[in-house]
Amino acid sequence: MGIRRWRTAGIAIFAVGLLAVWASGSQAAMKIGFSVSTQVNPFYKAMADGVRDQAKAEGMEVTVLNAEDKLEKQIADVEDLIQKKIDVLIINATHDGAAAVLNKAADAGIPVITLQRGVPGAKVVSHIGTDNVVIGREGAEWVAKKLNGKGNVVVMEGIPGAASSEDRKKGSAEVWPKYPGIKIVAQQSGKYDRAVALGVMENILQAQPQIDAVFCFNDEMAMGVLAAVKAAKRTGIPITGMDANKDAREAVAKGELAMTIALPPYDIGKTGVLHAKWLQSKEKPVPARFVMPVSFITK
Repeated sequence: MGIRRWRTAGIAIFAVGLLAVWASGSQAAMKIGFSVSTQVNPFYKAMADGVRDQAKAEGMEVTVLNAEDKLEKQIADVEDLIQKKIDVLIINATHDGAAAVLNKAADAGIPVITLQRGVPGAKVVSHIGTDNVVIGREGAEWVAKKLNGKGNVVVMEGIPGAASSEDRKKGSAEVWPKYPGIKIVAQQSGKYDRAVALGVMENILQAQPQIDAVFCFNDEMAMGVLAAVKAAKRTGIPITGMDANKDAREAVAKGELAMTIALPPYDIGKTGVLHAKWLQSKEKPVPARFVMPVSFITK
């Protein structure tokens, strides 16, 4: 009789343990959605790769949607992700106008994490990226010192309204007044796009007979500016970029670009997924703001 009771209890314990294993094994994978501003720009492609790779490593289910630099498409994409009841939304915004749809996600109980571009007015639990005000300031200081405080400078801004561009503009604007010998002869938007920047720079070159440096808010525009300068057969114009894309690094090595600022887009993407994980698991506290380091690359 005693033996029978022991065996019955053993079977019961085994059954409870088996149920626990089944419950654990059937637990749904965490679902994250990533809305990225564009996949044409290598910087943001690397960011999306970082999201995908880290999500795979964590066993998460990830949906990556490309906004193609269109705010309306990004809003529609985020609406779709909300309908899919994702656990966490990660976004690299095209424009500050995404705030309303991000707040809709937050109100639906979906935590929002922004990458590289902050979105003023949005209910965001964590922002990961470089400090673009500091980058703009330090980049402008580099240019000013390169020119020994004197010369005609062209500033090529990014997408109007994009937080990264506005912050780099703010940072660089703090620098120029410190150097009375520097004159900003043109400051226009190349929309973070190589072809757009090329066309804008062609017009500036026609209008400005003396240009001593071009300060670009990303590498795609710097490469477009370089193409325009080469085509116009103008020489001795230092051109700087930001992002340290492969072709920009090669251009720096050849002496065609004077400098680029290395930002870590792949690691920004990976860190976004880690923050999403920690939000759910409570494994670690998630900082409201996480600043990634940068470095200057010259020949």
